[in-house]
Amino acid sequence: MTSATHPSLNVLNRVGDPNRPGLRWGRRIFRWIYGSDPHPTAGQMNEIRRSMLSGDPRADAVVAMYKRLPAGQGRKLLDQALESGLHTLTDPPAELVALFEQVDHEPIWLDRDKLNLACDVSRRVGLSGELVLRNLSLMGGYLGAAAAKPLVFTGQLDRRTPGRLVETSKFWLDVTTRGGLERDAEGFKSAVRVRVMHAQVRAMLLESEKWDMAWGYPLNQWDSMATILEFSVILLSGLRSIGFIFSKREREAVVHQWRYIGYLMGVEERILPTCEDDAMRALYQIVATICDSDEDSKLLGQSLANATLQFADDRWISQQLAKVESTLRTGYTRYVLGDEAGDTLGLPRTAAKYFWPAQIPLRVSAELVRMALPPVNKALVKRGERAVRNQFPKQVSRTKADTSFTPVSGLAR
Repeated sequence: MTSATHPSLNVLNRVGDPNRPGLRWGRRIFRWIYGSDPHPTAGQMNEIRRSMLSGDPRADAVVAMYKRLPAGQGRKLLDQALESGLHTLTDPPAELVALFEQVDHEPIWLDRDKLNLACDVSRRVGLSGELVLRNLSLMGGYLGAAAAKPLVFTGQLDRRTPGRLVETSKFWLDVTTRGGLERDAEGFKSAVRVRVMHAQVRAMLLESEKWDMAWGYPLNQWDSMATILEFSVILLSGLRSIGFIFSKREREAVVHQWRYIGYLMGVEERILPTCEDDAMRALYQIVATICDSDEDSKLLGQSLANATLQFADDRWISQQLAKVESTLRTGYTRYVLGDEAGDTLGLPRTAAKYFWPAQIPLRVSAELVRMALPPVNKALVKRGERAVRNQFPKQVSRTKADTSFTPVSGLAR
């Protein structure tokens, strides 16, 4: 089955009920803040279901091309096209031509000043960005069992959690570095490589005969768009929950940056949010249609929570500090997602959740000083850059991460 072939929408059982009582307050709050009703219409529900049953035709075709060429030859062609340009290939396969026609096309809406501002925002928050991405964005994503199934079936975040986190960090660093999304830069190349890697995983799962289409397509369009939100408005919301302040211009810049990254990674423009309001509406609709959690959600949640301990070295002090960090991270997850979600993810209850709201006044005071003094803002961007650059090599040295974005072979089940 190819990604261009859409099974009947009736096969899906992963779509949550958008009319369930628990959403009423969220709907009212959205209407109060944004002045419009985010509740998906019947037509939008059909579009959501269609997106859950759609892959990425261009990248899927490249993976099909890989299979008809000698082992490793397809990846070599992709790498050469990325590093030197498609024009350096003699008689390139039609599938690669189609892929690069899209990614090499610069959208008319792309604003590189916004990309640079978004990069500065990502660096200014320092290691707090990693905290939110891991313990809110990733953790929250596990609450939807169907969306998490590709991770479970490929063993990516239960058997080798630290390595996958490092690979994700590499991708995030690449795409959020100033100039990183220029055609010849590492962020651009990483986005395309991750896109093709996702297509390889998708093909592997579909061919295994273990994939249940009731979960939707593996790594489908809707879940891919949700991932874009994890790195944009969910990240910003998580940072604001601990006292960070972002201007409207900064928030729009981050949404714009991840709109372009989503474009490079094969998310259809028709479902990519164009602005913060669109992104928050899409987030509401993701929450409104999320499916129930299951035991795999707990497995993934516990594995991610324990990752900090696996990053520590063998020294006693390192182990003790890792335990403190792990407790604080668990507390943050319970603070932002709530105890019900924390219980579902199998996280221990801890009073550390009160640490995060308690330090908000200090953070807000520091943010007000930063906003009043532009040199302070610039200094924080530079300090954040150093912090994340220093942290990444330490993580790499303690894992067996594959930052070339090559999927593992075989399935966990």
